[in-house]
Amino acid sequence: MKRPKGDGKAKSAHKRIRHVRSRDHVTEMLKLCLQKVCELQANLERSDEVHDPEAAGYAACAMETIRFLSSQGLPPDHPIVKGLTEKLLQDRE
Repeated sequence: MKRPKGDGKAKSAHKRIRHVRSRDHVTEMLKLCLQKVCELQANLERSDEVHDPEAAGYAACAMETIRFLSSQGLPPDHPIVKGLTEKLLQDRE
């Protein structure tokens, strides 16, 4: 028994719709994956900035210098303390 031609077109159209939906689903999944990769990369870059041992050591030394000057009686608004603070911390922020 032969099938009517119209029935084949309906199946073909149904397959195309399924294919388009599948492609849309894949596109959405790829978008989500790309978004997650970008988020992870941004977190990694922030993590590198926060846990940079050289920067942490430099900041610790700068703070110790300022603490020492304070313990010697120089107030935070003293020109030497202000100048050193600006010089030591200006390029690190």
